[in-house]
Amino acid sequence: MKNIAILGASGFVGQEIIKICLNHPHVKIVALSANKSAGEIVQVHASAGIQTPLKYKSYEDINFSSIDYVFNCLPNENLHKRSDLFKSDVSIIDLSVDFRLDDKNEYENWYGFQHGNFEVKDEFQYGLTEFNRNNIKKCKHIANPGCYATSILIPLIELIKQNAIKTNDIVIDSKSGYSGAGKTKGKKELIKEVNENIRTYGIGDHKHIAEINQELSKIKNIQTEVFFAANILPVERGILSNIYIDTNEVSQNDIYDILQKRFNDEHFIQLLPMNEIPSSREVVGTNNLVIGLKKGYKENKLCIVSVLDNLVKGAAGQAVQNFNLMNDYDERLGLE
Repeated sequence: MKNIAILGASGFVGQEIIKICLNHPHVKIVALSANKSAGEIVQVHASAGIQTPLKYKSYEDINFSSIDYVFNCLPNENLHKRSDLFKSDVSIIDLSVDFRLDDKNEYENWYGFQHGNFEVKDEFQYGLTEFNRNNIKKCKHIANPGCYATSILIPLIELIKQNAIKTNDIVIDSKSGYSGAGKTKGKKELIKEVNENIRTYGIGDHKHIAEINQELSKIKNIQTEVFFAANILPVERGILSNIYIDTNEVSQNDIYDILQKRFNDEHFIQLLPMNEIPSSREVVGTNNLVIGLKKGYKENKLCIVSVLDNLVKGAAGQAVQNFNLMNDYDERLGLE
């Protein structure tokens, strides 16, 4: 049994991790931090394993000497300031950006802050589970990928590795539910903002571009830069990414075969039959990522459609999947 603490537990992602952990046979929730809600009883609806009573605490009131793992769901720019955690034996699974980027200067370039503990960056493994299993099993800490980045990297990595697509003109248009905005605003305010409305943001300068470019560039050690934009839809959760690619003189069947071979044995990754397109409803509430592949009238131009739940496979679910790997548990524990 592993004792865990969840920091930022009252937000959308924190609540999702609580629900998953309540259903996990090897997890005991010891502490939940939420400074503004400290002292309040946690209201969580889980299908089984209700562990009560749970109350939120302030960060300062948590005794980390009894904690094995911390899931960090605090906003960006918080974890890197917690020097006390890095000096302890606790393992951290970080769902913020604070340890995703390999270049210290990129935090200032993309996120506007100076990193305060970059010397511990090497202790963090980028936690794209299906591609980094061996390193995840051996590392002390995890930098969990961003939700958009997960939906984009998983379909693209193998295609670039196999030299099946061009890397100089990848265009991505993603759509997300309003929960992707976090709890910077109240839920009622978010619903009011998105009601009967579609809004585009981050056109060519979305912050997730930094980690997408970084991870794609590692594949063949060639600088790769995508053009990416995001849209907020009037739904609570789910991400759908349209990824437009140019092939290297290979057919749609060749692209499909590469994806099928790579993901055929992956429990949480599904490739639909040729020319079938997934919708976000198929994955809401699951740790699944579903991929569709479609060719239009233009030769050598294809669209990959990738869907996931931004709160599960895009955040909490992938974090627990990584936790399972770190402890040599079945990856599916708590996620089915």
